[in-house]
This record gives sequence, structure tokens and C-alpha cells, in this order.
Amino acid sequence: MESKTQDLITECCGAYMDVGAVISEEDTVLSLPITAASEADARAEFEKLEAAAKARFADVQTDAQWQQETGTLQARLVFSCAAERLIFEMQLN
Repeated sequence: MESKTQDLITECCGAYMDVGAVISEEDTVLSLPITAASEADARAEFEKLEAAAKARFADVQTDAQWQQETGTLQARLVFSCAAERLIFEMQLN
């Protein structure tokens, strides 16, 4: 696999930033650890996130694995491009 880096320097409010250093084209996976009292509670929270992601972006792939020892659901949402992941992640806050 060939990796190409494209540098884009941009100026915003008097500060300069390398956009390629902030957003990588291949950064399409959003990993979310969901801690809850039970697996059912964690999965219910994940289903809300999954529904919101799929409502906004049709091609989202999801996966979630329950970690019994930590009481955490390791959730992954895979978007078709980094911009979709970033947009979704920003709307979470």
C-alpha cells in the first residue's frame, strides 16, 4: 500500500496550521469505550450512537465487543471517509 502525504498549510485568525497533521485521509475509525453498569445498558447507549451515525451517513459500519472484566463496551464506528468521522465526532460534544 502506498501512502501519500499532501501538506496543506492554511491561515486562520493569524495562526498557521498543517491540515494534513490534523486530519488524515485514512482516519475513518471512531473508537468509543462505553462504560455502564451492565452490557445491556452499554449496548442501549451504543445503539443510540449507531442510529445517529447511520441516520447521518449511510455507509457507516459498526462493531461492539463487551469487555466483562472492565464493564466496558468497546464500540467502533467505521466511516467511509475521515471527514464523516470528524463531523460525527464533533456533533457528539
